[in-house]
Amino acid sequence: MFVRKDVKEKHEYRHNLKLGKIKRNRDALGTVFHHGQFELDQVLHKEDPEIALSSELLARGVVRPAMSRTMKDYPGEVDKNMTSASPSTSVSESNPLTNGQIHTLNSLLNDEPLYEHVNNDKATNFAQEADISKDPVGFVPTDLTQWLFNDEAFLNQSTNSSPTSNILNDLDLKAAKMLEDAFCTSPNFPLANYQTSVDDRIIQSMISYIPKLALKQLGVIQIERCLELYWSICHIQFPILHKPSFDTAKVHPLLLLCIIMMGAGVARFSGVNESEILHDPQDLADTIAVPLRWLVLSSDDFCSPPKAWILQVLIILEIYEILLSSRKLHERAYLHHGLKIQLLRRSPLLGGDPTNQYNDYKELTEGSDAWKSWIELESLKRATLVSFYLDTIHATIFGHEIILFAHQIKLLMPCDDMLWEMSNIDKNNLPPQTETPRFITALTKLLHQQNFDVGPLSKKILLAGLLTIKVQMEKKDLEVTFLDWKPVKESWKDTIYKAIEVWRDDICHEDCCDSRNAFYLSSSNNAELMPAPFSIADKKCKFPIYHLSQTFMRIKQYDCIIFAGASNRMNVKTTDRDYKVVKERINTWANSYSGRISVLHCYIFLNEMLFKGNEKLYYNPSKDPLFHRPNIVALSLFVIWAYNYSLGGSESSSYLEYSGRDKTIQLSNSTFKEDGYDYLKRIIDTLKEETSQQTISNRLLNEYNEILPKIKNKHYLVGFLSLFLEGFKSCQSEVCREYGGLLENCIERSLGKKYKVMQ
Repeated sequence: MFVRKDVKEKHEYRHNLKLGKIKRNRDALGTVFHHGQFELDQVLHKEDPEIALSSELLARGVVRPAMSRTMKDYPGEVDKNMTSASPSTSVSESNPLTNGQIHTLNSLLNDEPLYEHVNNDKATNFAQEADISKDPVGFVPTDLTQWLFNDEAFLNQSTNSSPTSNILNDLDLKAAKMLEDAFCTSPNFPLANYQTSVDDRIIQSMISYIPKLALKQLGVIQIERCLELYWSICHIQFPILHKPSFDTAKVHPLLLLCIIMMGAGVARFSGVNESEILHDPQDLADTIAVPLRWLVLSSDDFCSPPKAWILQVLIILEIYEILLSSRKLHERAYLHHGLKIQLLRRSPLLGGDPTNQYNDYKELTEGSDAWKSWIELESLKRATLVSFYLDTIHATIFGHEIILFAHQIKLLMPCDDMLWEMSNIDKNNLPPQTETPRFITALTKLLHQQNFDVGPLSKKILLAGLLTIKVQMEKKDLEVTFLDWKPVKESWKDTIYKAIEVWRDDICHEDCCDSRNAFYLSSSNNAELMPAPFSIADKKCKFPIYHLSQTFMRIKQYDCIIFAGASNRMNVKTTDRDYKVVKERINTWANSYSGRISVLHCYIFLNEMLFKGNEKLYYNPSKDPLFHRPNIVALSLFVIWAYNYSLGGSESSSYLEYSGRDKTIQLSNSTFKEDGYDYLKRIIDTLKEETSQQTISNRLLNEYNEILPKIKNKHYLVGFLSLFLEGFKSCQSEVCREYGGLLENCIERSLGKKYKVMQ
């Protein structure tokens, strides 16, 4: 095989540098282990040309003292008996590492898979992520971001999923150049009615892909209504399509079919009676959804690198299948989710060489071409970031396995929402532009508790980033447990917990109920067509995943649903032994500081859903247009029930008084010990009265933690759970209907029924 001489010499040079650096760092680590010397000059050779990338990297050294932070007054996530002062980061002469610890660490250094997902330079990364402590167990990481990302130096390191910073910077520069050229002229976007209007030619084109549609009552009126519903309900939550340039006559028919499918799928959330136009929207949506995935997979455009429309179809279809369809389609979406991620890995967005795709970019003479190029690139970026968000959120809610981690996302954040949604852009009166930060940079600032402004979509993506770090650190817990580094296990949870609180208070301006924080509300989004839950006047929680992320910091999703009586998890049947193990974990959690913090977040979230001050609000999960919120409401109910049932047992023994086929009817008509609204109001009012506050605040969770055990009869939950029962049993999603069955089981157990796995 022919290899260019200059390429061969360059490769050999870099290879020799890397081998030399690994050897020097291992020698340095040995010195640190045996002598406790932390001086930079004794650890690194400053002449190393790869390490000398910047003065900042040199100043960092292999090991640096823990950085001082100004922590806001947030409650710690860990148990109080675990939040003692951090140990000193200097080594004690009287307490060196044992030979066994040194041997273990050296073995870990030679373990290729252990740290390759963080940094290919194992020795340097390991030394940077660890610090010798006076604590007998040995190491404590000095900085979570240094451990995971190696700060800014991380951006200059290669990984298996993304090549080099030079390539990524080239892609960013080209995107900036595209936008700069585009601003030289005003775009010629189509009229707004092009986003929803169709004709017979378009309809026949779609029917040619799915012949069954010819048997449905699918005319121009029905299709246009589905398109309107998509833009007013789905697009506002996940703006992955560029609405101003969208033209139904020019987009791929499969993308148009997917949008119609989603519009039909969300029809019941519109707040108006759609039956006059859409006879059976659920049937229409399923008719498209079932064959759509196979049609996309067999398309000539389904290849790497993927076009934007391929990714957009897969994302919209996944949202529908996971949240709005049958259990079968729900599981199909999860199985194929990894395929979408692999497409991204084989694209300029998560891997490969983007210059191969974009090196033909030249000085464009027509502004429309520049706008088209920029829109395509921004669409790809948004599709990638939303895929990352969905990967994380679905893992949190459903217990799925995370595929994408934060350190693998090296893209810039989405562009300004105003720019993305503007239909009329005048080159002489351009919208205000702000610098778009890189995702890793923004996430690092958040972990360092720094304040900055981002748009609604970016807020969601940053929260997902924090959640992936949580999962990533849970995986690292297996390593630190093996080494018995207990302080490490507790410190990172406190850091993530507080970073999520900073996200709410600074990034979301202390209000997770304000629609303007969660959605970009513009005139182009047809505010008059949007359902009421998206309006500024609606004060229900718009970021329920915030509460759930804090709730699940110390309790697993599957523990709650198994304790509630789920018959299986991920198609694996629940056994009596599984239940006993889970019951022990639930009991330990319920009696801990962390258990009280978890359940307090659930109480606060459900209070935001059921009360506006003293005014009672009606909530029906089967009519909720916010994706994922019904699932999070159900999980919050299971957490509250598990906590209180574990501590207080059943509310009564009414269940034992009934028998026969009429038991369900008799139970539904039985008298609850406390009305559901009264129950929640009593809990919340007690927390406010005991802290002398007019409102509930997440900054007072430590105080609430002391008050909660003193509140009596918290296990009077039958009336409270019954508020949601019928809504979940009538949900469109089969998964949510299963939640209804679990809620019914929880109600019966609170009325005295003995534990039995549901069928």
